[in-house]
This record gives sequence, structure tokens and C-alpha cells, in this order.
Amino acid sequence: MNRVGKLALVAGILAIALAVPIATAHLIFVYEAYVTVQPVTPVVWLYGNSEEVSAVKLSLTNKTSPQISLTIPITNSSETYVYQALEVKVNAGSPYLYVGSCSYTGPALTAVNIIVYPTTGSPSSPTGTIAITPSSASGCTASGYVQLTAGNTYYVDFQVEPSLPIPYGASSGTLTINFALTNQSGTASIPPP
Repeated sequence: MNRVGKLALVAGILAIALAVPIATAHLIFVYEAYVTVQPVTPVVWLYGNSEEVSAVKLSLTNKTSPQISLTIPITNSSETYVYQALEVKVNAGSPYLYVGSCSYTGPALTAVNIIVYPTTGSPSSPTGTIAITPSSASGCTASGYVQLTAGNTYYVDFQVEPSLPIPYGASSGTLTINFALTNQSGTASIPPP
């Protein structure tokens, strides 16, 4: 083997000898990380004041996309007010609360107002109001929405205005509301380990 061939062989062996520690050193910095993330439900629906809930036979089903049903005692008074019937706890995002659909059976009603306000506030200064116009014949229509804020819990009140006078022998009315939420974007903060 000539001198150039020997130098090439030595250079090749040196290159391999240098590459092995570099490749091995590179592997030292490769690692796997495991992160456990607990999912956060953006909004949680809860029953409110127990006396009001039982007075109107309120039922709450499917808490992620809730359906609310109230049996409202209709009298010849100008309104029935259901105080703190529900609580809505907002964990993440700034969702908009609105009525997706609703139905009503019973004596004629002029309006039903859904009043939403923080548990630290009062219904006289609400975060917002959603208006429902119920009709036994044609279902009901709803208008309005309320923007909720993460970290807050809200009360939901119902103000029911009957169409007076109520005929003798009229039964209670049942209002079923499917609430909906939009714009549930947002993140929950995760503390470092």
C-alpha cells in the first residue's frame, strides 16, 4: 500500500473514531417527557336556590348542553319571579349564553325574561337578559345573549309575565329551554411541575 493509501486509511479510521463519540454524545441529550393534563369543562351548570327549584319543579339534564324544564304556577298576578333557579360556573373562555330552542305548553304568557348576573351582584344590575316569547300554538322564540367571563359564577333568574286575566281552571304552564354556548375558546392555566 502506498503512502497516500495509508494516509487515507488512517484519515478514515480517525473520522470514524471521532464520529462515534459525537453521535454517542448527541444521544445523551435525547429524552422523553410525559405531561398529565386534566381536562377543564368550560362551563358547569348547577341547581340554584333549593326552595325556588322545588317550587317550580325545575329539572336540569345533560349538564354539558343543558335542557332546563320549569313548571310555572300561573296566577292572576302581574308576574312570577323565579329567583336564583340555576348557577352557571365558567371555568375557561368567554362564552356567549343564548337559548338554542324552547317549547311551552299552558296558559298564554306575554313574556319570559331570563336574567343573568354574577353571584356577587344583584338582578337589578344584570350581566344580560334573554327574552323569550312563548306560545302554546307555535312554540316560542328567543332573542338576546349574555357574555360570560371565566372565573365567575352566575345566577340565572326567570321572570314570567302571564297574559291577564287567566281563565278559571287554567293549569300550570311548562317551559322547556335548551341553552347553548358559543365561542368557548380559552385556555386553563397549568402550573409548572
